[in-house]
Amino acid sequence: MTMRVACLWVPEFPVQALRRSAPDLAEAPLAVAAGPSPRDVLVAVAAEAAALGVRPGMTAAQARQVAPAVLVRVAPAAAAAAADEALADVAGGFSPLLARRLPGEVVLDVGGLVPRFGSEQRIAHELLRACRRVGLEARAGVASSVGVARVAARCAGSLPGADCASGGSFPASAGGTGGHEAVKVARGAAGAPATCGSGPGPARRGDAVVVRDGDERAFMAPLPLALLEPGPEAAAMLARWGLATAGELANLERREVGLRLGPAGVALHRLACGEETDAFVPDPIREALREGVELDDPIGALEPFLFVTSGILARLAQRLELRGEGFAGVLLELRLEGAGRREIPLALVAPTRDVPAVLALARLQLEAHPPGAPVEGVAALVTPGRVRFAQGSLFGAPMPAPGKLSTTLARLAALVGPERVGAPAVPDTHRPGAFAIAPFAPNDRGSWIVDRGSSPPPPGAVPRTTNHDPRTTASPVCENRGSWIVDRGSSRPSAGSVSR
Repeated sequence: MTMRVACLWVPEFPVQALRRSAPDLAEAPLAVAAGPSPRDVLVAVAAEAAALGVRPGMTAAQARQVAPAVLVRVAPAAAAAAADEALADVAGGFSPLLARRLPGEVVLDVGGLVPRFGSEQRIAHELLRACRRVGLEARAGVASSVGVARVAARCAGSLPGADCASGGSFPASAGGTGGHEAVKVARGAAGAPATCGSGPGPARRGDAVVVRDGDERAFMAPLPLALLEPGPEAAAMLARWGLATAGELANLERREVGLRLGPAGVALHRLACGEETDAFVPDPIREALREGVELDDPIGALEPFLFVTSGILARLAQRLELRGEGFAGVLLELRLEGAGRREIPLALVAPTRDVPAVLALARLQLEAHPPGAPVEGVAALVTPGRVRFAQGSLFGAPMPAPGKLSTTLARLAALVGPERVGAPAVPDTHRPGAFAIAPFAPNDRGSWIVDRGSSPPPPGAVPRTTNHDPRTTASPVCENRGSWIVDRGSSRPSAGSVSR
């Protein structure tokens, strides 16, 4: 069976990562620079800034001169890492076999998902919907190789300088009519109206490109060579040869290309032919999730800090929902003014995705143990846990809804403390009246009422006595070693306390 690979690619990833962590910049003419200096170049430009004449590659000073209204910012590393993790969570919600190639790009194996979704077009649209739920506008490409899927994702949508994404007709290819037919298949798959499923809204036209198995070479033929991302030396050499499209490169002899461009030229030729260039190696499954934000001004009050923390926890809850998990443990990492650091663990009784309940726990911890200095940055490290699901019994007693139960337990823990919430349990000790608190986990299977009044006891059963006479008794232990005196009165000795 041929492997089918999907690629999710986020255009202008630094801009989207910054807007995801700062929603107030959603409509601003934003440009992201490589550093805080006016001489640092712009690495990403939002559409609003591009409409004002700002382009990537300009310096920050040049951008402000061209468009005084443009906002030049530096994307924090924590925001970019969190957005990249969120994109990986989207892919992980569809397939455990995924690999992150570049920041803002992830590829995943979708070969076994067609029976579930019905078609690869449906898979691509559902992937894009999930990306929007975590605050990312992505493009999707599906093909039989990683390289072609990456190119297909970049052909989706409206990308400047790419003929395949301009919405117009494709240039004539060297591959003949077969290549033109493959392009029509890909464009028709991307432009099909999204009538599948429910959610925040259908994927826009042109946001996904699906290349059928066997049509890779015909699809690649009319595309400009810039989409193959050749190195500077290879791009200059191909330009001197007069090559403009992938089909023109594919018509050359691979051996001759390799002699002049080396291994990089061979890889380019294989990609131009629609062949696999490198093996798909999935990444290991990630256990912990992390989100954080760097603050422009230090925060010294509780309410503004909780407002920032609620946004972080809300984004984490969206990512956990994609994985079918909840907050099992939360560790808040605070970066304080003056190079200080503080960690605040939040103990949860049961996994939940209720952000207000987790926020209430954070409030209790901060009120009891203030950080002692203004906060310049905050990050949340989450240990995921499977949200409990239960199958009700037709004849048993009704059980509480698992989602509401987890939320209730988390809120009770916020009110009285996690160590005081649970189910009563009998500890293994000699002390009368001793008790313990165990995690509250009701039995999912229900219970059957059985009358054992007339049934004989099972073999080896020992009758249990109910005589608890509160008096002191003496039990001889050895003839010349005295006796053990045990107090059975109303006082409760500590565990293991026995006097002789």
